[in-house]
Amino acid sequence: MKEFGFYNDFDENLMLNEQIEINGEGDYIVSNSPKLKASVVAPEINFYLKNTADSVLDKAKNTLLLYEARASAFDLARDIDYEKPVGKNVVIVSNGGRENLANLLKEKGFKTIELTHFEIKFIYGAAGELSVLVLRPDGEFEVDCDFFLVENAREYMLKQSGCYEIAGKSDEEIAAQLEAQSPKFKFKSHVHYDSTICQYHERRHEICGRCVEACPTVAILKEDETKHLVFSHIDCVNCGGCVSVCPSGALDYSDMPRNSFAEIAKLYRGRIALVVPAKANLENLSVNLPANVLPFAVSGERFLSETHLLTLLQESGAQVVIYEQNIGKGTKDAVDILNQIYELKFHEKAVLVAENEDKLKSALSQAKFIEGSQHSVTEYALPKREIFARRLEWLVGDQNLGSVSTTELIRYGRVEINRDTCTLCLSCVGACNVAALVADKETNSIVFNPSVCTACGYCELSCAEKDTIFLRPGKIDLEPSFFTFSELARDELFACIECGKEFATKKAVEKIAAIMAPKFNGDKAKLKTLYCCSDCKAKVMVKAQMDQMKEEVLNGQ
Repeated sequence: MKEFGFYNDFDENLMLNEQIEINGEGDYIVSNSPKLKASVVAPEINFYLKNTADSVLDKAKNTLLLYEARASAFDLARDIDYEKPVGKNVVIVSNGGRENLANLLKEKGFKTIELTHFEIKFIYGAAGELSVLVLRPDGEFEVDCDFFLVENAREYMLKQSGCYEIAGKSDEEIAAQLEAQSPKFKFKSHVHYDSTICQYHERRHEICGRCVEACPTVAILKEDETKHLVFSHIDCVNCGGCVSVCPSGALDYSDMPRNSFAEIAKLYRGRIALVVPAKANLENLSVNLPANVLPFAVSGERFLSETHLLTLLQESGAQVVIYEQNIGKGTKDAVDILNQIYELKFHEKAVLVAENEDKLKSALSQAKFIEGSQHSVTEYALPKREIFARRLEWLVGDQNLGSVSTTELIRYGRVEINRDTCTLCLSCVGACNVAALVADKETNSIVFNPSVCTACGYCELSCAEKDTIFLRPGKIDLEPSFFTFSELARDELFACIECGKEFATKKAVEKIAAIMAPKFNGDKAKLKTLYCCSDCKAKVMVKAQMDQMKEEVLNGQ
């Protein structure tokens, strides 16, 4: 397989890098056109070449960069291909009737049933095994089908795979779509999940579930009894909305994981990135690209989080333009927060969002490089929050820039601990799976880093003491102390009164002794065990029993 192929349907000969084969034959990894056989088709290449104001030499350099970006995404992607056998049973729902469509599908070997909206109660299942609850005057019954076509669908009707809105589509277009998906329905895993840092997984209390709320289908569901997330990859529509709202980074976008995104972002140094989703119709988009503006292609339009955007901003050293008609809530909140930060630091917006062609033209005319903003970070093996914290720490430097407001989806907070009542049992540390709360063994203390705290509140719920730990959800403080660990509580270790081994904190021992001493009714041995390590505790009790037995023998009992 060859690496880069270019199909030239331009009216002129283009000067391209020698690594790009023009009008060749064979299989390629990346091509600019579906007319060549390639694993990845990159329409943004033609879009760039048709509209850019770059010089001939810069065109050649940047075109190679676009190929390399796509190849890097292909190499580092973690998506897995699946396929599922499906039949040819189709339910068509329309109040106006789609008889011609039904006849066309029958000619192509499909079996069809036509129903009206008034006859549909509900639908569940997935492509190839859909069940439609149908209402009749004498009751209701189920109709099983492989595909569900509906004109002017209600919201619940399009949550399963195999369910399609057909309003505004021609009969031939619909038939071609079904033929392409039968007898093998192909799909991918667009999301990668790490349960170890998930803030829903096996928690005693539900403190998160934003991914489920963000999902427009039934691709992610909560199993409340076990507190497990259930994924249905076949129902995923590849929007990426769940990734942008995940606070800990437990969800990553398989098509372009964070490490892949960072590698591609590094290629854009000295360029202004125009983020364009796969669904954007670039062929019909008529805009002039100023010099140094380069499209940044992404598959899902909603996976971009504050971490992704800050990475691209710093690696490029320029403002970022996003072309998206319906930006996701997570991405929108990320843009708002970053714009607040950049206004305070550079007195410029960080991200310009364009919902339509006119706004895109305006944004492109405004987009520029931001002096002093370029910075590279090695993100290898770092979690989402820590990447953002490291980049933001560099941006803040030794300044105090004020604070920025956070949102319900992107939360930060401060943890406070009552030193008088904390026994350093470390339940809060064990509860924190983003390492915001850490036990410092050298100083026997609990330390806290607000820059990685997700303000989930699980530490507060896990504390064994009453009125001891408090979470104060709030803002991002743009000052050096926000990125460092500070001490919240400390205690000295208690030494066993028998062997001298340190085995617990002084406050913990004293608390247990205060609770248990009244229950021991003055039993000296039992009282002594309250201040012993586990090994000596047993020795003290055995010795007490032996002494009692000796006393009983001597007394003739």
